[in-house]
Amino acid sequence: MEPSKFEPFGEQFDQRNGQESPVSKWLLWAGSAVFWSMVAFIVAARAAYFDPGVFNFEHLAALVRTVL
Repeated sequence: MEPSKFEPFGEQFDQRNGQESPVSKWLLWAGSAVFWSMVAFIVAARAAYFDPGVFNFEHLAALVRTVL
């Protein structure tokens, strides 16, 4: 069975008619690599600088007492 896609207006067209150029494949790969590298960097930075004392219940209770 051949893969097919649909245009926004509902007409079916063959996916293999327009062969992608090597440049577009390389750009897709490079963009995906940059995105996932940024995700890994952000997660690692958040893990490294995480301060569990911020979510302490005593801190929250003191803040509520200050506001009230």
